[in-house]
Amino acid sequence: MKKHHTLLIAALASLALGACGGGGDASTDSSSASGTATSSTTTATYSDVVTAANAFLATLSSTQQATVLETYSLATARLWSNLPAAMVARNGIAWGTLSTAQQQAARNMISTALSANGNALHAGLQTADTYLNSIGGGGSYGAGQYYIAFLGTPSSSGFWMLQLTGHHHTYNIAYNGTYKSATPMFLGVEPKASFTYGGTTYDPMSAQRVAMANLGVALTSYAAAKLSATYSDVVFGANGTGGIDGTCPRAYSSKANLGMLYANLSTTDQALVQEVIKSYVNTQASDIASELLSVYLGDMALASTYVAYSGSGTVTTKGNYFRIDGPRLWIEFSVQNGVIISNDIHYHTIWRDKLADYAGDCGQS
Repeated sequence: MKKHHTLLIAALASLALGACGGGGDASTDSSSASGTATSSTTTATYSDVVTAANAFLATLSSTQQATVLETYSLATARLWSNLPAAMVARNGIAWGTLSTAQQQAARNMISTALSANGNALHAGLQTADTYLNSIGGGGSYGAGQYYIAFLGTPSSSGFWMLQLTGHHHTYNIAYNGTYKSATPMFLGVEPKASFTYGGTTYDPMSAQRVAMANLGVALTSYAAAKLSATYSDVVFGANGTGGIDGTCPRAYSSKANLGMLYANLSTTDQALVQEVIKSYVNTQASDIASELLSVYLGDMALASTYVAYSGSGTVTTKGNYFRIDGPRLWIEFSVQNGVIISNDIHYHTIWRDKLADYAGDCGQS
């Protein structure tokens, strides 16, 4: 495993204007300011992603290429965390070590690999980290400490993974594996909602927050949906030794209290469950999103899907927790106390696929 030293905070390039300089500053295009639950719009093929990945690689020096290109193994892929990169090392190359041109090539690759929603989410969460730095969070925070890694060589036929990771955000997008796969995907954000930085207002996790808030209100009317246990964080997040992705496979459904069957919800409330699912899956390019939504939202899958909450059913109170548990789908949403903004809350969430995490390399037995 490569060891990464703490890096200076650097600029986040916008597609149109390039990077801003100094002090962990960052700017993004205004289209990155907020999330949305609308359908994925990117129609790029695997070959398009490979082309964009190779164009990014071509901007790098040989030393930088050696840093970003890593051999795939499950152990290497699992090296992501919900902690800042200064605390837990990441695979690949840090955004803050890239030139403006290299950042622009990286952003083009990311926007090709993801939906518009997913690209905006990635850029917005980078900016949220720079905002934390700007209000006194210190050198552990900033857009420059987000990482890009290729686990395996980008190929239209061979297996490889694009891993984008940093504090509060990890995408693991696998290509040419056993399954189309975008999981595990970890999201978190502090501040919890909108904030203004560099004259632009951002709300990167608005789609997930609003969808879960709406579902939470609905679930409080169902006694069977409330879990008796309490939760301080997501259960299947980065909880392994060293703060990395935990050991798998896992017995997701071993708990006695699963919550409420989707089939027993009203039609209106079933639609709210689907909106939460779409808010995660539609961060991905249309080929991945459409296939996974057909799996998760199929009649047979929904007939065996449970929804649950712990706490008061709001996304505004520390300790509140939500879960969607299907035959393959697993989504958790945890309301945490603030860290840098200690008088407020922030969020940790995870989307997993019980069979297709890491393209099936981490499926449950």
